[in-house]
Amino acid sequence: MNPKLWGRNFTVALLIAAFAYSGSMVWKHHREDAANSEVEVIRLAHWQLEPGMREAFDAIIADYEALHPNVRVKQVNIPGGVWRQWLRTQLVGGNPPDLIEVANYLVSDEMFARYFVPLTSYLEEPNHYNSEEPDLRESSWRESFVGELVPNEPVHYYSANLLEYYAVPNAMMTVRVFYNRDLMKELIGSDRVPETFAEFTALCEALKIGARKQAKRIQPLAGSIFNTRQMTASLARVVTQNLAIELDYNHDLDLTMFEGNVAYLRDRWSYDTPVVRQSLELIREVCRYMSPGWVQMKREDAMLQFLQGQAAMLATGTWDASGILQQAQFNVGIFQFPEIDADNEHYGEGSLGPISESNTFGGVPMALSQTSKHPERAIDFLRYLTSRRSNTKFSETSNWLPVIKGVPIPQLVEAFRPIADGYIPGLSAQSFGQSPDKIYDSHVHLLSGERASVEAYVEATRELYPKAIRRELNRMSKTYRETIRQKDSVMAGLHELEKDGDLARSKFDIVAAKQIEVEALLLQAQRTITDYRVED
Repeated sequence: MNPKLWGRNFTVALLIAAFAYSGSMVWKHHREDAANSEVEVIRLAHWQLEPGMREAFDAIIADYEALHPNVRVKQVNIPGGVWRQWLRTQLVGGNPPDLIEVANYLVSDEMFARYFVPLTSYLEEPNHYNSEEPDLRESSWRESFVGELVPNEPVHYYSANLLEYYAVPNAMMTVRVFYNRDLMKELIGSDRVPETFAEFTALCEALKIGARKQAKRIQPLAGSIFNTRQMTASLARVVTQNLAIELDYNHDLDLTMFEGNVAYLRDRWSYDTPVVRQSLELIREVCRYMSPGWVQMKREDAMLQFLQGQAAMLATGTWDASGILQQAQFNVGIFQFPEIDADNEHYGEGSLGPISESNTFGGVPMALSQTSKHPERAIDFLRYLTSRRSNTKFSETSNWLPVIKGVPIPQLVEAFRPIADGYIPGLSAQSFGQSPDKIYDSHVHLLSGERASVEAYVEATRELYPKAIRRELNRMSKTYRETIRQKDSVMAGLHELEKDGDLARSKFDIVAAKQIEVEALLLQAQRTITDYRVED
């Protein structure tokens, strides 16, 4: 049989098997629910199948069920590869799990509004499971989280367009570089980690030469499109920090995707801008040390390559820490991304220094479906799950970073502690919305391999980016219009309730302020689209 045809048939068969499995589990849950009508059953669905995560949920579930004997909380574990299709099937079918993990690249604002319950009002109430914590008992549920769930653009638990919280996070995540200490000693006689980008590229070159001398097929870096994004995005954002400050027109030290897209169409920057080209050169320089074909490889492939000793280093996040540390048959080290500062000879022009991770947002966000039969019980479980005591156990069991104030970081992942001191992130070629991101993914191969060329990438995408960014602004404008329409009725209701108490007045003021902000964004988007036309 043709290998390509076999691979395609295998993929289809795998998808069918996954859907059949999820369908059988849903049917099984329905039967169990019907047989135990006096028991409140909460189903919690997520795609975190990494070692330790399911065990962490199980530990918290066991504690909660001991407190509430008439409640059963059941995990529904769905592989990430079929999650998007599975989720849409569940939502459209009208019987999704009560609590569902979400992400802004999987769930649109329209889906949030149609299928999920806003949690904003719940988050402003105290979490009674923190009543024994002196520093948290008077705080709102939202204020108990590290960073207090600041509602900025990239987070997965808040919709900036709908002005609502829709999910509650359960862990934090940062990205670091894992390295095989034994392999590095074998190839170059040392496992010293690099502190600067120049040292990092010198290390990669030494590993490449060492592997060649010993006739071993070993790459300095394990690669996949996912892992490469983790590393190159961080490096690119360092060399464009000064540009980001210039483009940040509201001067809040946070260059949003919207601001970047507007500035692009208004000709304030392009891929010909020197520091933006330098960011592409960085990507090219990193990618040359990965195995051929990394663009087609998946995250699991890169991790397997590292664990099998075929690559000396792997850039990935907290989510893979337990799996790597448990499965590796060699000594593993972890280091932070090497620094690029203003003194760097090649990349220092646009740099301020290391990027601060103090605004690292929470991950594994759980949202409440509108069709939940026990919404208040589901909210209560979320409160228990994100109490200080439970988050401590969750973090210790999963080896993920805690998301609640005052919870200690497990020693195993101490290297992932967010960097507090640093500067704002700059631009990245991978952060301008779905349409522009697809261009990057389909052309990044031009920055890899023996014939890698920044010039080739820029020329191949020159006519594509303006159209894609225009489409992204049009999409955002549509969402802004829908937000304004929805919030008009909300404001009218709050205005009537304002007579009965200060809370309604406070909410009215917040919604009114955000409404004005959204109207300003819509006007700016429309003016940009009209005044700076792009040929189709």
